[in-house]
Amino acid sequence: MEINVLLTKKFFDEDLTYLNQRLLPEVNLIIPNDYGEVSLLKYATDANVFLGGLISEPLCEASPNLKFIQIPWTGVDNLNFDSIQKIGVPVCNSHSNATAVAEHALALLFDVAKKVSYHDHELRKGNWNRPKTDNTNEVSPFSKKISGKKIGIIGYGHIGKSIQTFLSGFNCEFYISSTSIKQKYREENKYFYPNDSFDAICIVDYLFICVPLTDKTKGFMNKNVFDSMKNSSVLINTSRGEVIDEVDLYDALKNNVISGAGIDTWYNYPKNSNEPTMPSLKSRFWELDNIVMSPHRAGFIENELPHLDDAIININRTVYGFEPFNIISLKNKY
Repeated sequence: MEINVLLTKKFFDEDLTYLNQRLLPEVNLIIPNDYGEVSLLKYATDANVFLGGLISEPLCEASPNLKFIQIPWTGVDNLNFDSIQKIGVPVCNSHSNATAVAEHALALLFDVAKKVSYHDHELRKGNWNRPKTDNTNEVSPFSKKISGKKIGIIGYGHIGKSIQTFLSGFNCEFYISSTSIKQKYREENKYFYPNDSFDAICIVDYLFICVPLTDKTKGFMNKNVFDSMKNSSVLINTSRGEVIDEVDLYDALKNNVISGAGIDTWYNYPKNSNEPTMPSLKSRFWELDNIVMSPHRAGFIENELPHLDDAIININRTVYGFEPFNIISLKNKY
């Protein structure tokens, strides 16, 4: 069966090469001249699969042969769910970059806890940041221990599970929060909480945020939550910036309500890749010494494009008439 895949966003040349090398010969990639709605509508009638995001209602209505919509990453918060529900086709996202994102989350954890970036910055100025008897160090020269500590994970999908697996060798205690608590996870994890009653927030040493961005999770990490956390705790976020209130996060870091943070997802993104863009328009995170920042880079791997692997598998499955996997709930929006 031949499958026409309409790209609804501009992909990098290396993405296209990666796709062409791995998709079956029966798959035809439709690459528009531009990605405005008028251009996309020209190809919609023949499309069996949409690959990309920002799917409009007219585009959905103009696609009678559409089998499913494939999002080539995990987050689906930019989708127009009302439009998609009207045509009733499945929407699939990608979890094949979960291992890479979990690795990056751990890199942020170790960097914040061991103050690697901070010491690197200081040593480049000749400052060895030794303990001083007069306590004039603005930042403690000492790192934090990770082994045996209490790890909180809010969101127990592919990334959350991978984080736990990676840290299991550190003899940590895991306190896990999820909207869907399955019995086998209750048995494997002594401390398991639903999202709306994560009492362990006040005792964990390191807290990972791994939830999708929805109406319920937007801004759920706020001043009230930070005030209930330990002053020595560290926050790691690789999900979406908007799940954390940006002003409250800045205030919590600046006033040492929490000890530190490692953040990969932000509030202000470049509209033009050639122009410098600060990650927040409200708060000057880059002036703080107790945060490690990365530019939404968790899923980028040298010589690999893991975010596309699930998309490739789903499209190839369609050639043989198989149903796609990683179908999200249009009701829950994740």
